[in-house]
Amino acid sequence: MNINKLSYYGLFVMLLAVTLSYACSKETPTNMADAAATIKSDSANHTQTTDENAFTPIVMSVLAPPVPVLGSDGKYHLSYELFLTNASTFDWQVVSIEVLDGAAVDTVLDTVSGEQVTNDMQQVGTRQPVNMLDPTQSGLVFITFSVDAENIPDSLVHRLTITGTDGLPPFVSSFLQLPKDQKTLSELGARFDVLKQDVVVLGAPFKGKGWVAVNGCCDSYTHMRSALTLNGQIFISQRYAIDWMQIDEENRLYVGNPQDLNNWVGYNADILAVSDARVVTVVDQFEDQIPFVLPTESGAITLEQIDGNHVILALPNGQYVFYAHLKSGSILVKEGDTVTKGQVIAKLGNTGNTSAPHLHLHIMQTASSLGSNGLPHVFEEYKLTGLTTDESFFDKGLEDNTPFVDEDTDTIVGNSIDILPAATSGIHTEDLPLNLNIVEFQ
Repeated sequence: MNINKLSYYGLFVMLLAVTLSYACSKETPTNMADAAATIKSDSANHTQTTDENAFTPIVMSVLAPPVPVLGSDGKYHLSYELFLTNASTFDWQVVSIEVLDGAAVDTVLDTVSGEQVTNDMQQVGTRQPVNMLDPTQSGLVFITFSVDAENIPDSLVHRLTITGTDGLPPFVSSFLQLPKDQKTLSELGARFDVLKQDVVVLGAPFKGKGWVAVNGCCDSYTHMRSALTLNGQIFISQRYAIDWMQIDEENRLYVGNPQDLNNWVGYNADILAVSDARVVTVVDQFEDQIPFVLPTESGAITLEQIDGNHVILALPNGQYVFYAHLKSGSILVKEGDTVTKGQVIAKLGNTGNTSAPHLHLHIMQTASSLGSNGLPHVFEEYKLTGLTTDESFFDKGLEDNTPFVDEDTDTIVGNSIDILPAATSGIHTEDLPLNLNIVEFQ
């Protein structure tokens, strides 16, 4: 929700164990035998079996199967997390992960390899980029790719290729009877059915021009990599969250001293109910904060304070919408109320774990803002007017410590961000504005 850019008994025992599941030959350099042809799915628990056994030192699973969502680029986006655990006594380096069509494993839909492995994988419990897993260590690989409508797969499976720190450990090569020149092992795993369910359609969360979809789907790290361990599970409730910020006609986020909240373009904007809904949670007890100062920089923050002032609405489809960082004293609804689409429910503020005024909006499976699975959404209608870049928005428009000063008035007016043309500009219906798209809501 912070809108900042980046706001492992021994070898003998292990070999005894894998003897029971080993199946490989000198003629099977990939260590997968015919697993690709014989892999079977158990869609209830996302496991798989093969007619032949194979040594799989890395255990693969997914946190949650993806729901394809239509983006503003006209393609369907699939985003999810591959969970890897080193269940062996060796250090393993991830060479590549291939995402395969579960119905046609020769069809590669996405590949993570080389430096991208380090870029897209982090050690569980940290945000530390890694491509190595020590014994007992686990990692999360953040996978996102897009396809045309006719190419949305029914299921996915993954081919993981690994190596040791200096090639394959000699004892592993000997035990598995591998060719002396073989440097890697490959395994298939983490097969699951793609969830082709309806995506909730939302009305506008506010009105007006210049709304920037910050930290949005699907190449931003801030939300999509916010893994939290809550209630005995790992959740990414913010998987499809957007931090909505507004710019003025001159493409500026603020005009005047940025430490004054009233100088921010979007501050105090009316926040609207995105659907007919029932109010299930209202918190309005936190004061608005000085921009650029996170609560963790000025003192401790608790789990209850992260969201700041917020509202959670129960949607008719059984899902929930979460509005965070609302202005102090501005919430106009109470728990148990029913609201209609377009009704003003609060104003945009700067409370909780935030460094500048914005509306954090996301959809989730349950009424828990953090301990729930984040789900995609689309908007009923909006106008796409352009887009910007990470460098321009964050480094220039938001975080530049030397903003433009008007020579005549000696007033800090903020830097204008760069606006680029969008290939699919114009009126959009029932799709999701992608990261750093700039839109107008009627």
